[in-house]
Amino acid sequence: MQNQSFHIIFAEGYYKHTLGFRSKDHASWNLPPLPAPSFRFGGAVANDLNLLIGVDGNFVVNDCDLTRVDFVINFEEFFNAQIQEKYLFYQHLANGEIRQLTQNIEIEYPYSNYPLKETQIRIAETPQSLLKQKWEGNCNKIGGEPIWVQQPEALLCPISGDPMQFIFQLDSGLPDLNERNANEIMFGNDGILYAFWSSAERVSGYLWQCT
Repeated sequence: MQNQSFHIIFAEGYYKHTLGFRSKDHASWNLPPLPAPSFRFGGAVANDLNLLIGVDGNFVVNDCDLTRVDFVINFEEFFNAQIQEKYLFYQHLANGEIRQLTQNIEIEYPYSNYPLKETQIRIAETPQSLLKQKWEGNCNKIGGEPIWVQQPEALLCPISGDPMQFIFQLDSGLPDLNERNANEIMFGNDGILYAFWSSAERVSGYLWQCT
């Protein structure tokens, strides 16, 4: 599965995806899932962190070995870091500890840190016709190229200074456990979360874009 692009397939009824350009009629919602692998998705972990995607088995994408990597985030710090023009970085230590590297994030705006609703996700190979997909339909994907809302951004590893590799992206509207927000998480103004990885330093990095 090296250097391939995959769309994320959610269980039926998990994700509403009914807003305008996310029309359920878009071809990206109707791709046949691969029989394996599947991934853990959502839920809370330790130290106010929330699981985005958890890889239990062997998985390589975009030249990155993600075997047994848990991608986690604190949504409130993520939101405020981006407002302060900072990217959010975590280092994944050999003992399993995940340490935040981005410092001095001021919580200027209270923001929900409720976890995403837990589920299992599967993946489908992105067909040639969707490799250059625009911001429409199912924009939840792993590998390949990002679907940018605005202009492309490049993340540099805060330890080595080397470019990081794009790993996955998640769209707004995914179900979380915050009833005050209609159980839908938003990345900025209905935007997208992007996740990157440094294999050499085992660092994950995050940004979001919106209109």
